[in-house]
Amino acid sequence: MPDINVLLVGTGALGSIYAWRLQEGGIHVTCVCRSNYTAVKSSGFRITSDKYGNHTYMPTRVVQSVDEAADTEYDFIIVCTKALPNISDNSHIIAPAIGPRTIILLIQNGIGIEQPFAERYPRTPIASVISYIDVSQPESGTIEHGTISSLLMGIYSNPDDLVRQRLDALSSVWNEQGALCKVVDDVQPYRWLKLVWNASFNTVSVVSGGNNTREMLDNPQCKELLRNIMREVYAIGEAATGKPLPERMGISGPDGFIEETDKRDVAVVPSMLMDYRARRPMEHDVILGRPLQVARQMGISAPYMEAVYAMLVMVEKTNL
Repeated sequence: MPDINVLLVGTGALGSIYAWRLQEGGIHVTCVCRSNYTAVKSSGFRITSDKYGNHTYMPTRVVQSVDEAADTEYDFIIVCTKALPNISDNSHIIAPAIGPRTIILLIQNGIGIEQPFAERYPRTPIASVISYIDVSQPESGTIEHGTISSLLMGIYSNPDDLVRQRLDALSSVWNEQGALCKVVDDVQPYRWLKLVWNASFNTVSVVSGGNNTREMLDNPQCKELLRNIMREVYAIGEAATGKPLPERMGISGPDGFIEETDKRDVAVVPSMLMDYRARRPMEHDVILGRPLQVARQMGISAPYMEAVYAMLVMVEKTNL
């Protein structure tokens, strides 16, 4: 394999696992770390993984900013930062490292996350990526990972056969290293599919007073609220994409998502609730705000999402 250089921006819990698997496959990975920079620079990532085992992962290079990393030409720039367009447009931060061969990969939650990057880099290919992973960083440089790590990606802008071939090659490395990855022709239905869970369990966990999935599902009224939000996401997503939302691992429809979550042995503390408890900004704009904009444009009523969004914005304002 020819040398491949990857710049990963936002190397927290999620980013560290995917960077590690790429580097295990022979790819040079430069990690931009911020709050965890000191710990990672000196000792690497101390990873405990049920899937991959325990390991200390030292990236090829650890830097504090994209500017510091811009002395190298990158084949791929992977963005794993939170999508917070209601606070700031952070698409500019990767500009110093963009080169003629660069493909941008956006591993972020929500709807409409690609637009700021596509507008700023109109000639650079962009891939939209969806991640399913159970991972956390309880303290700087310490990563706790379970058994899930999978990616699904598709070209968002500037498609051509060579871009697809390069994405397929990158996907093959992840697959060879145990991180399941698939490249699809149309990724947006899958992005809406992931929103079904995020727009319901993530948001309601906060506005219900700080409840995990077990506590939410044990309350009949809350369970019905979750189901109604899911129905609205399905209606908006299918109208926006013009096709039925796909299944994932045999799961489809609100009842399927609720049943699968209800069967889990361990209750899930949604990431939005973790952000709220840590007094960090929450991704409510891309998880509820942007989808609601799409709903209004298409004349679709979504009263449950509207109500939860209004409460979530107010709750965040008093918490930050």
